[in-house]
Amino acid sequence: MWNMHTQLNQFYDQHIRLGQERQILAEHRDANIARLKAGLEKLDYSSHFEYRNQGSYAMHTLNQHPKKDYDIDIAIIFSRDDLPGSALDTRKRIEQAMLESGDIFSHPPEAKTNAVRVYYAEGHHVDLAIYRWYADNLGNPVYEHAGGEWSCRNPMAITDWFNTTVRERSPSKDLGASVAGNQMRRVVRWLKAFAKSREHWNLPGGLIISTLVAECYRPNFYRDDICLCDTIVAVHDRLCLNEDVKNPMDASQTLTYRPVDRGRVHRFRENLERAIAELSILYRSDCTEEQALKAWWWVFQHSFWDTSESSDECGKRLGEAARIGSVFITPMGGVTTTEPTGHHVKAPISRFYGQEE
Repeated sequence: MWNMHTQLNQFYDQHIRLGQERQILAEHRDANIARLKAGLEKLDYSSHFEYRNQGSYAMHTLNQHPKKDYDIDIAIIFSRDDLPGSALDTRKRIEQAMLESGDIFSHPPEAKTNAVRVYYAEGHHVDLAIYRWYADNLGNPVYEHAGGEWSCRNPMAITDWFNTTVRERSPSKDLGASVAGNQMRRVVRWLKAFAKSREHWNLPGGLIISTLVAECYRPNFYRDDICLCDTIVAVHDRLCLNEDVKNPMDASQTLTYRPVDRGRVHRFRENLERAIAELSILYRSDCTEEQALKAWWWVFQHSFWDTSESSDECGKRLGEAARIGSVFITPMGGVTTTEPTGHHVKAPISRFYGQEE
């Protein structure tokens, strides 16, 4: 298979990871915690609560988005005695407290079915999911979520499950792996980037994709591109057998009970099949670098993989590759930034004319 491990990770570092944006989102989270406390105190309600990060932010699977459409989930946990008996009244209290915080909102916070949503002009939003807890007869904590009704749910169960699964199943350097740690998390984020690559696709969200990857993940100790392709095939084959996706914490619950979710999963399967067809060129012995780049361009629809770049842009890419020692020369004089499978010579680490050290 044509080696795109290095390029795939460059794409990951430059265009998928949040970088400094994660800190900005953390500041928005903290600001909303402060607003909630201030609003509750102003209304003379108990402001004693704990909070936990949830969702893709807590799972570290939140990708860059060109329209800043980020969904930050926060679990707000009160003692049962400090909240109204009704789940709806609880969400309404939190909505009121946010409105009374003293800040001005371009779009007022809104009590939705599962959380109180705070909107930001940049495009993202913060969801405050409200929980209550109490001790059972044995002294064990019981957590309930204020959805349509109160329902038992541990606010950290999904996050803890995912982070543990990533840690336990990803190849480890202690066992001889050459890939970076947490490979399974990168696969989830690449597949989420694929799912968001065309707005009109309307494919599943992060939890369903994360659950499918956890079921079908195919680790590779040496190359992430092989791991990603093998996992894509495994997820597709699994969906061909059954398009229902169960809650990883409770197999009696399905994540695809709504028709809209079943439709998204079905389209995901169809587009994975198309991706497999496009990526099949990578396995041919006569595959060229341009063909490999075009295949990955189809998957991600991102300019990083564009083969129509100018000669200057191409030179910059080769210059950077040479600086880190990843240019290879074939017996016929060809130059490539991915290691050929046949005889080749690795170019020494060097500095191009005019390139700063």
